Formats: sequence, structure tokens, C-alpha cells
Amino acid sequence: MNTLLADPFLDCALWQRMLDGESAPAPSGAIGLLRREDFSARNGRLLVLQGGGASARAYLGDADADVAVLLVLGDEAVPILQAQGWAAVRTLVRRGELHPYMLKTLRQLEEAGLADFVEDLGLSFPQH
Repeated sequence: MNTLLADPFLDCALWQRMLDGESAPAPSGAIGLLRREDFSARNGRLLVLQGGGASARAYLGDADADVAVLLVLGDEAVPILQAQGWAAVRTLVRRGELHPYMLKTLRQLEEAGLADFVEDLGLSFPQH
């Protein structure tokens, strides 16, 4: 059996089911999902959720320019997020199982359709 397919984190079909269950329209901006250990090692696999689809790519310490938001997940967060969708994000952040990183400015996040998502995370941007 292929070990990549045995790994729920790398199973794009599971992420696709999560995305299909969401009622909000898919943003045009990409959301990257990365395991905590891959983030620390600056090496691993990055899941990219964009336009209602899921794909995997190599991660070598940089999420690439198309990723607007990077969510770094602890092991316990993966099945919860896959089962409950974006509704679980705020709770996972509070529990320390998910760490969000905004890789774009507020304006860029708004243009990518991610402003509401960022607000749902409970994050705010200072207005100057």
C-alpha cells in the first residue's frame, strides 16, 4: 500500500470532501496546510486548498507566492479539520493545535476573498 495514501494529511480526497461540505463560496486565494514538524524542519509536503480544490506539493521552507494564508497543524487538528471544516478553526487556534500565518497584506487577502476567513479566525489587522 502506498504510504502517501495511508496518510490522512496527504489524502487530497479527504480535504476535497471537507471543501465540498462548506457552504461558503471558495476563495480565489490559496490556503496552505502544513504539519507542525514539516514547518519546523522547513521540509515536507504542503497541502494547498484553492478554488474549491485540494492539491499537494513539496515544501522547502517557503509556501510559494500563491499561498495567502498558511495554517500549521498539530497532529490532532488534521482529523478534526477534515471532519468539521472551517468551523473548527477558531477552536483549534485557541487550543494551540493550529497556528495561522497571514502571508499577504489585508488588501491582498480581501482581493483573494479571504478577509472573512481571517476574521473567522479571530485575527485582526491594525488600521493605520
